[in-house]
Amino acid sequence: MAASFLAPLNQTDRSLIAAFIAIISATICYFWAVKRSNKKLAPLPPGPLGLPILGYIPFLNGAPIHRKFAELSAKYGPIFKIWVGSQLYVVVSSPALAKQVLRDNESVFSSRELPLVGRICTYGGLDLACLPMGPDWNSMRKVLVREALSSPGLDGCYELRRREVVKALNEVEVGKPVGVFELAHKVVGNATLGMLWGGGGGGGVVGGDYGETREVGQRIMELMAKPNVSDLFPMLARFDLQGIGREAAELAERFDRIVSAVIRKRLDGGGEKKGGEIDKVDLLQVLLERRGSSGAGSPLTSMAHFKALLQDVAVGGNENIASTIEWAMSELLKSDRAMKSVQQELDEIVGPDSLVEDHHLKDLKYLDAVIKETCRLYLALMNRTASRACTVGGYTVPQGSKVFVNSWAIHRDPQFWAEPSEFRPERFLDGGTFDLMGSSSSFRYVPFGSGKRICAGVNLAERLLKYVLGSLLHCFEWRLADGEEGGVDLSDEFTLFIKKKRPLVAVPAARLELLA
Repeated sequence: MAASFLAPLNQTDRSLIAAFIAIISATICYFWAVKRSNKKLAPLPPGPLGLPILGYIPFLNGAPIHRKFAELSAKYGPIFKIWVGSQLYVVVSSPALAKQVLRDNESVFSSRELPLVGRICTYGGLDLACLPMGPDWNSMRKVLVREALSSPGLDGCYELRRREVVKALNEVEVGKPVGVFELAHKVVGNATLGMLWGGGGGGGVVGGDYGETREVGQRIMELMAKPNVSDLFPMLARFDLQGIGREAAELAERFDRIVSAVIRKRLDGGGEKKGGEIDKVDLLQVLLERRGSSGAGSPLTSMAHFKALLQDVAVGGNENIASTIEWAMSELLKSDRAMKSVQQELDEIVGPDSLVEDHHLKDLKYLDAVIKETCRLYLALMNRTASRACTVGGYTVPQGSKVFVNSWAIHRDPQFWAEPSEFRPERFLDGGTFDLMGSSSSFRYVPFGSGKRICAGVNLAERLLKYVLGSLLHCFEWRLADGEEGGVDLSDEFTLFIKKKRPLVAVPAARLELLA
């Protein structure tokens, strides 16, 4: 009977049925194993039941995930669990529990599980964000964080960032509507790529195109944010039912082609000018020199590791930084008081006849407060994977669980923040001890994480946020585009970060003559 039932089916149909049966069996076994292993441990966190096989997936539609998690936290408490397909998620939403995850049990929650797109597009998971902690991770993080993206390292390639930002500012058409995210993404992306590999050969990119690199990076991030059956049910990954894996492979090939050409030209001397001197020392030059002096055991001697490190800088945070700039502009356009305060500070510190320069940033206290307040309101979730079972908040978190710290909920908790949903940069001006590094012992403010797994590019992100946002505000007056009579729409959605659901479109008017 079974044979006759399967006979009319093609091979794909048979494989899908077999995979579905295997998923049901594996899920039952997993639930049984978790329940059995927890008999001697603390109980699992509370949470909604969901449905067999699918778990809570059908109920996650509607509100963005950070808001849905906050709703569930209000019902089940500051730590709860949900099943998403065959994956167990544990969500924490309080400073005390964030501390247990990010600091007290840092060794347990020191890794992240990459989605399928991430594994394909990062040379098999070799990027710094998801590489397991160990000798290779330590070596790569030291080169990137302590050298290339350290304060001296960023100081050394400032002129390359500046060149790209000034060029983009001069290309802004005053009086015409502009998508703020697209503008910010172009400026941030070009500034990042300029300092990464823009120092060779006559002041331009060597071996690749900024526009194509930005496009590939943006599409990779969009693809990583797309719900993928292969991630929710790993046993189905071989079928690539949505074609996401195939597209990811094509994007990975495009990025590898760009970065390989850049490296090849630099190694062949393509970055030398007529006088035999490199135009400007960029991060690629620093990393190549560091690679050349590395011992045989260094991961940098592997070209795959080396390219993954370049990708961390080229692609990593550009989307998030551009989105944060768009959110800041949105809030400032809603608050005449805040906009007036930040532009007045720019006039006083920078002056009406100068562009914002790197050395101004330390004195722009109100601009710094605007960025911190924007990060408080609009940076959402951090995720980790439990490398072994441990206890958080009196509950067992099983090995392999995905743990989310809902910083969006923590940053808007009225227990810790006065008028938490209001945009008030002033809260970071007087006596504030918070910084973007998440160094506060209270764990009330952790926009980029905390501990060893804090975002490796936070130093670069902070500089770019201040420099690009400050430049846009100093060079231009901004108003909403015609047709935006309803005012600034602050509705949001979640991809890999919190994005504006309705992109901000604004019209710039010149405040000062741009200088070369």
